[in-house]
Amino acid sequence: MISSTFFINDVEADAIDLAKHRRKLRKEINPLHLSEIAFRKNFRISKKLFIQIRDKIAPNIGPHHPRGLSVSEKLAATLKFLAQGSYQLGVGNDFTVPMAQSTFSETLNETLRTLEQHLKPYITLEMSDREKEEARRFFYDKSGIPGITMAVDGTHIRIVAPKENPVMYFNRKGFYSLNALMICDNNSIIRYVNARYGGSNHDAFILNSSPAMDYFDAQWRNGERLSKLLG
Repeated sequence: MISSTFFINDVEADAIDLAKHRRKLRKEINPLHLSEIAFRKNFRISKKLFIQIRDKIAPNIGPHHPRGLSVSEKLAATLKFLAQGSYQLGVGNDFTVPMAQSTFSETLNETLRTLEQHLKPYITLEMSDREKEEARRFFYDKSGIPGITMAVDGTHIRIVAPKENPVMYFNRKGFYSLNALMICDNNSIIRYVNARYGGSNHDAFILNSSPAMDYFDAQWRNGERLSKLLG
């Protein structure tokens, strides 16, 4: 009994020491001190865009207590996870945003909700006349097809097999996934994304079932004949 008690106390002490070590590292390390190339490699966006997003969400996601995570730390950890797709390979084993898994789980949920709330308005199918003209010129130079303003495709995001209706997520490539439909313009800016369908669904079905198709149908009914979607 005594040895078991000592073992438990040692484990608790190690956990406390690790938590202190992570806090110390976070104070000493600032991801923005990385070179631009290293920063893009880790977080998939530029420093300038990172700062713009951080300042946009800051009022809603600040530290909850004096030793709490800063906005930069929360955003960096979330972007790192989205870039790597794994806690163990990314945030949990990383010098740029050291963080325990329980802390990260709370951070991820909070940050994603805030990002969706504040950044969703920027993802839009609406284009100005100038943007449409630039897109038509770009796509015509690339494809020789006139009138194209946006391009569409589906991409399979690998997931662990769900417990409910796993067959709906098993794709033709032989693994479980979400089939995410994306529409982008000539500048590779995402104009629309729909990741609610399992991998067994065909790209055409997802597009025809999406609000994006309702948007293009409405544009056509309103007389828009100079904008095409390349797929």
